[in-house]
Amino acid sequence: MALTEVDKGIPLLKVEDFALSFRMYKKRLREQRMQVIRKLNMTIHEGEIVAVIGASGSGKSLLADAILGILPDNAVCEGTLFYKGDVLTGDRQERLRGKAISLIPQSVSALNPLMKIGKQVQTAVQNGNSKIRQRSIFQKIRLPEGTDNYYPYELSGGMARRVLTATAIIGNPDLIIADEPTPGLDPQSLQEVTGYLKNLADSGKGVMFITHDIDTALKAADKVVIMNEGKTIETAVAEDFTGKGEGLRESYTKTLWNALPQNEFIPISESHFKNEIEDDRKLKVNGLAYRYSNAPYLFKDLSLSVNPGEVVGLFGYSGAGKTTLAQIIAGYLKPDNGTIEIDGRTVSRSGAHPVQLIWQHPEKTVNPRWRMRQTLFEDGSLDRELLNDLGIKNEWLDRYPSELSGGELQRFCLARALGSNTKYLIADEMTTMLDAITQAQIWHAVLQLVKQRHIGILAISHDQHLLWRVSDRIINFDELVKS
Repeated sequence: MALTEVDKGIPLLKVEDFALSFRMYKKRLREQRMQVIRKLNMTIHEGEIVAVIGASGSGKSLLADAILGILPDNAVCEGTLFYKGDVLTGDRQERLRGKAISLIPQSVSALNPLMKIGKQVQTAVQNGNSKIRQRSIFQKIRLPEGTDNYYPYELSGGMARRVLTATAIIGNPDLIIADEPTPGLDPQSLQEVTGYLKNLADSGKGVMFITHDIDTALKAADKVVIMNEGKTIETAVAEDFTGKGEGLRESYTKTLWNALPQNEFIPISESHFKNEIEDDRKLKVNGLAYRYSNAPYLFKDLSLSVNPGEVVGLFGYSGAGKTTLAQIIAGYLKPDNGTIEIDGRTVSRSGAHPVQLIWQHPEKTVNPRWRMRQTLFEDGSLDRELLNDLGIKNEWLDRYPSELSGGELQRFCLARALGSNTKYLIADEMTTMLDAITQAQIWHAVLQLVKQRHIGILAISHDQHLLWRVSDRIINFDELVKS
C-alpha cells in the first residue's frame, strides 16, 4: 500500500504556492514585472526522487536558484519554501548552500576553465582527505583514470556533466538539486549517473531531478511534477505514462508524452533523401586522424560522407571523439592528417564556412554582453520567417543570453547556423536541452529547411529513438573508428 504525503512525515523540502517575477525597467525608468513562475507546489521527502518536467523557459532552473538563494537582486518571490519543516530564509539558505543542499548545475560553464578537474572537485570537500575522496567518487561514476589531471576543455560533454555531479555530491548533502544532469550522456553513462542518484535516495537523500528527458525521469523518479507556463499542472507516477497517456489528467502532459520520438513525435516521411549522389557535391571526410597532445589518437584514418539533402545520424559513447570530429569538419580544429572536401575541393578555413556547427552547449557560443538582436544582426541572421519557424519570440530579441533558458538560447544558435551560405549542418545534441514538444517542433522546422535548401545534416546524438526518426542512415561511431 502506497504511503500518503501525511504518512511520510515532514517533507525534506516543501514548495507552497511559490511565485517568482523580475523587476525590469523600460523607457523613462518605468518599472515592469516579468512573471516566470505563477503558482508552484511540490514536496520532496527523504529517500525520494522527484522529477520536475516542463517546457524550456517554464521556470524549472529558476526554482532551483530560488531554493538555493542565488537569484539576482531584481527577483521578487512570493509563497513559501520550507526545509525540514522550517521556513527557508535567506540566512538559512546561505548556511545550507553547498553543504546540506547542493546543486548539479545545468551549464558546464560552471567549471573553472583555468583549474584542473581534480582540484575543482577537491575544493568541495569539507572534511577528510580531499584527494582520496575525489578519486573514490570518480571511480563510482566511472570517470576514466587520469581525468583529475584534465582541464574542462579536454572533457567531452558527458564527462563534464559527471564531474559536475561529483562536485555536488562529494560533500554528502541531504538534498541534491540536479538541474539537467544527463544531457549528452550515452546510454551506459546515463544509467550509471541515474543509478548513483537512486543510490543516494536509497541512503535517505532527497533528489530534485530537473529534466527534459521524460524517459530517464520515469526510470529514476518516484513521482513526476509537470510544469507549464510557470505553474504545477499535474503530479503523476511512472505508471501513468503508458500507451497514449490515457492515465494522465492534463492535455499538456499527454501532448508532452506523445511528442517523444518513440511515440508519435512528428509526421515525417520515411526518407528525405532518395538517391545516392555519384558526383562531387557531397561532403567528404577523408582519412582524418586526431589526438590531443601526449594522448593516444582519438581516431585514425576516419572517413565518412554526407550528401546534399541527406540526414546522417551518428552515435557513440561519451568521450569517444564525436564532438572533436564535428569541430574538425566545421573548421574549428585542424586534423593531424586527412582532408574535408565539398564540391570536390578541400574546404578553406577562411571566410564563411559552408559547414556550420550547432554546439551541444549554446551558452559557450554567444557573446554574454550582447543582446540577442545584436548577435543575430552581426551574423545577418535576422530572418523573421526563420525565427518564427524556430519558435523564437520577439521579446527574446531584447534579452541577454543569461536571461534565456538553455532551450531558448539553443534556438538562437540554430538560427545563426542556418545562414544563406550554409551547405551542411552538424547538429551536436542539438535538441538535448529542449522539452519533447519543442524538440519535435524544431526538428520539423529543420527537416523542412533540409528539403527546401538541400542542406545535408550530420546529426550527433545519444538518443537512438530520435536518430531513427530523423535520419536517412545511421553510423555507429565506435565501428567507424575501428574500421
